[in-house]
Amino acid sequence: MNRENFWNDAAKAGAVLGGLLAVSFIVENQIMLAGRVGLYMLYLVEWIAVVIAHYYLLHRFARSRSALCTAEEGFPFMQGYTSVLAVSGLAGIIVGAVQALYLHVAVGYSAYVDRLIAAVERIVAGSGGIPASMEGLFAQSMEQLQTAPAPSVLQTLWGGIFSSLLFGAVFGLIIAGVLSRAPRPFGEPGNE
Repeated sequence: MNRENFWNDAAKAGAVLGGLLAVSFIVENQIMLAGRVGLYMLYLVEWIAVVIAHYYLLHRFARSRSALCTAEEGFPFMQGYTSVLAVSGLAGIIVGAVQALYLHVAVGYSAYVDRLIAAVERIVAGSGGIPASMEGLFAQSMEQLQTAPAPSVLQTLWGGIFSSLLFGAVFGLIIAGVLSRAPRPFGEPGNE
């Protein structure tokens, strides 16, 4: 197996995956900040499509790594799992960087919070308001959102990395389980 190209291949796959997830993050935030209930179906469809594409890209990368292993070597579960985690971590760096730039530079965190609160209030008003018993809780939630300290750029970056690694950790179990092969030092059975 050609192990020298692992990080090069992982970086390419991570860049593609990170780009997909970064665009998805921006689209999802624009839909959410629009504050129109009708757009939330689009949000759901986009989210499902991105989850499927995310899984497919991770599976495709691990499958390509598996194809480099001979039957004598096999493709151990941990090799597949660490491949998926490596791509997820590299993609997470891109996602975290885009999230940090979006929240702290492009939009500004306080403007983001203001737009988010306005979107929630539009949705609540459009749905006929909230029950009187929930008004206090709603007001308290909005106040906490406004007064919460802004996350640092590093916290935002780490959040992107963590979320991508979490997805890779969960789906990596499936991918590595499906693609793992035991070594066959004596060739394929039946080829004696």
